[in-house]
Amino acid sequence: MEKNIVHIVPQVEVKVIECGPLRIGGHVRIYLPNGTVIVKRRAFMCRCGRTHTPPFCDGTHLE
Repeated sequence: MEKNIVHIVPQVEVKVIECGPLRIGGHVRIYLPNGTVIVKRRAFMCRCGRTHTPPFCDGTHLE
């Protein structure tokens, strides 16, 4: 094992869902353009831009 490798425990995990949203797990703060701060343990963020609840995924990409 190399001495230069630093092992960390991730605080936030991001999973790219094929043909779907980004799944963000962990305690995260989401800063919206209007100044609102939302704290979530898990969030699904829209990647297609068709959601009616931006920036969160609402499943519109499935239509």
